[in-house]
Order: sequence, then C-alpha cells, then structure tokens
Amino acid sequence: MTITRILSLATVLALPALAGALVAPLPATAQDLPDADVLIERYVEAIGGRDAHLTPASIRFSGTLSIPAMGLDGTFELLQIPDVGSRMSSTLPGIGDLMVGFDGEVGWSVDMLTGPQLMEGDELEHMRERALAAASFRDRELVPERETVGRVELDEGVCYRVRLLWVSGRETFDCYAPETGLLLRSEDVQVTEMGEIPSVTRYSGYQEFHGMILPTRMIQSTMGIEQILEILDVTVDDADPDALEPPAAIRTLLEGS
Repeated sequence: MTITRILSLATVLALPALAGALVAPLPATAQDLPDADVLIERYVEAIGGRDAHLTPASIRFSGTLSIPAMGLDGTFELLQIPDVGSRMSSTLPGIGDLMVGFDGEVGWSVDMLTGPQLMEGDELEHMRERALAAASFRDRELVPERETVGRVELDEGVCYRVRLLWVSGRETFDCYAPETGLLLRSEDVQVTEMGEIPSVTRYSGYQEFHGMILPTRMIQSTMGIEQILEILDVTVDDADPDALEPPAAIRTLLEGS
C-alpha cells in the first residue's frame, strides 16, 4: 500500500549503511494447520467485514511517522478512495515533504532526494494492485494461490503464517493471530526505483473507526531500519472530487512525456 511506499522513500537516506541487513525469513513448523481460506475469511470478519470498509466513499488517515534510528519524528496524512487510488503526504525534519500518489492511472512521487517522478513497470503495477479493495481482503481474483505454511512465535505473539501468490507474480506472507484472527505481521518486497527491497511490517493497537477495525500502530523494518507509523485520527467521506489529482510538478512531467 501507499504507506509502505512513502516509508521506503524515507529509508533512502540510510541505504549506504544498510547493505546486507535484510530481514531473515520466519520459520515454519510441520503440523496440522488451518486452511488459508479459513484464516483469511476470519480476518475479514475480524476487521469489521467487507461492508464496513467498502461503504465510505473515501477514508482519510492522519498521525505520526518516525524513524528512531535517524532521530526523525514527523506527521503524515493518507487519503484512500477504494478501487480508485490514494495520496499520501508526510513531513520529516531533515528530509522535508514526501508525497506519493496514484489516481487510478498515474503513479507518482515527489521528494527532496529525487524530485518529481513517475512510476512505471512493476512499481506502477503493484500500486495499481494495492489500490483495489479486493487486495485488502486477499480475494482470490487477486490472490489465486494461498497456503498456510506454519505456526510461528513472534514478539507480537503466536500466529499462522500464510503464503500468498498474487496474480501480478509477487509473493507475500501474512501472519494471523489464532485468538483474534487479526493480522499481526506481513512480509513483502517493495519495488522502488532502487530495486526490490524486502520489508516486514508489524501491526498492533487495533481500534474501531467508523465500523472498521484498524491497526493504529505499524512498524515497518526495511534493511534494518524501523519506521513507525501511528494513526491518530480517521475520517470518512470528506474528499474533494479532485483530491487524487497529481501536483503541478507531476503534471508537467506528464505533459512532456
């Protein structure tokens, strides 16, 4: 999702010191395991059900974004319009303003390191895939292959690890809590202009907002650096019609392409 994309941008500053610090894969155990479909269905129910997440015309998140290892603390705002796209902006001292968005066709980013950029190739396809509501629910139309591969113990607790193979070809892993059905951890590979970067995201502090059960704290580990995102407020149905329109710098790139 867009959150992980903007966190990856913030990590770019630390890359020279992070070579070889990739996250190790989680172990799997050989035993009787619940079917992946059952775990996913239980997860969808645990987060409030499909209708709660599909009813709002728009969902706006705001909160804090920090990178403790770099001593950075900032804020963010993320607007999502289901099945259309999203736009996220963040401000971090020493890094400046970061923006990333997808309007249903064009994926883009703006930051002080690289300036305005258009997404293309796998990076754009992954953003298009994540914009679909079906992605949040791990629907078979997007995730035709899924398999429970183990029961593992994490700092967040015991969970069932599920391998997901998406129609785009990417492979990810979810880890669901046996007691609550909630997602505790996910493993992905972020596609960026720098190449593919493995990442692990941990979810906690689930709360109810407008009928949706959402994690209020997300910790993403990318190449040994942790980025912490905390949601403080969620509003719905307050987006302007042109809310996802790319900024002027991106429109200039489009006109010249």
